Amino acid sequence: MIYLGLSEQEKKDAITKYCADNSIRKVFAFSPLKFKTEFPGTIEYIDWPDIIMYKFFYRLLQEIDHSTLIIINECLRTQNRNDLTYNCLRNYLNQTNHHIIFQYLPFIENFDDFMTLFDFDTRSRWKREKWNPDIKKELKRTVNPIKINLRPINVLTDIKIKEQYTKTKKKLFDGLGQKDPHTIPRNLYLISGKAKLETVDKNLKYIGRNNRFNLSNMQTYKESSFVGSYTVFEFSHNFLDFVDFLSLSRQGPDIPVLVSDLKVDQWYFQRYQTWVDKINDAYKAII
Repeated sequence: MIYLGLSEQEKKDAITKYCADNSIRKVFAFSPLKFKTEFPGTIEYIDWPDIIMYKFFYRLLQEIDHSTLIIINECLRTQNRNDLTYNCLRNYLNQTNHHIIFQYLPFIENFDDFMTLFDFDTRSRWKREKWNPDIKKELKRTVNPIKINLRPINVLTDIKIKEQYTKTKKKLFDGLGQKDPHTIPRNLYLISGKAKLETVDKNLKYIGRNNRFNLSNMQTYKESSFVGSYTVFEFSHNFLDFVDFLSLSRQGPDIPVLVSDLKVDQWYFQRYQTWVDKINDAYKAII
C-alpha cells in the first residue's frame, strides 16, 4: 500500500491498524534520519545510507519473513529507478507480503519518479515499464493531495545590480566550455540577493540556498527541521531539496516567494510553477 501526503499521526494509525490486522511480529522501517518518525511498537530503523551496507543487507534477508512488516518512509531520494539502494529495498520487499510505503509528495521532479514507489508496491513486476492507465488497477494507494500555491512577491533591482547581472552573465557564458549549463542560472540567481535583503521582515522566516547575509531568521534547504511558515528567499536548484523542505515543514498551500525583476528569477519561478502543475496532474492520474 502506498500512502501519499499523510500526517505523522495518520502514519502511526496506519501502522497500528496494519500490525493488528495482520498479526505482525517484526517491523523494519527504512527512513532517512531526518524523516524518522517514532512509530508505535518495537521497530528497527535503518537509515537511508545504511540500506546498502552488508552488515544490514545479509542479516535482514535472513530475518525478514512473512510475519514481518516493512515500512518505507520518505525513501524517494533519487530519480534513478535502478539505483542500488532501491534494488536493496526490492530484495527486502521480496521476503514478505507486508509493506507500507509513505511519501509526502508523489515525485521529485516528474511523474516518472513515482514509478519507483509503484515498483516497491508491486514487487517490481513492471520495473521496466512506464506508467500507463492499464496498470493503474495494480496500484494500492491512499492519497491526500497536497495543495501548493506559489505566491510571487515582486522585488525591484537597481541599476548597479542589473549591470552586475549583465557582466556576470557574459562571463559565465564565455567560460562555460564543457561545464554543466545549469552553472549559469545557479550563479546568476544569487545576484538578486542584495535587493531581496532590503525586503526582509525580521518578524518572518525565510528559506534560502545559504545564509551568506547572516540573517537570524534564515534557514537553508540542507537543514533537517523546519517549524512554522517560510518565505522563499530563493529556490533550491535541485527539486529534491525543495521536496524535503515541504515534506519536513508541511507548509502550504500558500508559499510566498521573493521574485526579482531579473530574468533568472522569472525563470526559476516559472520552473517551479511548472513543477507544481505537474504535481497536480500526477494526483489526477493516480487517484
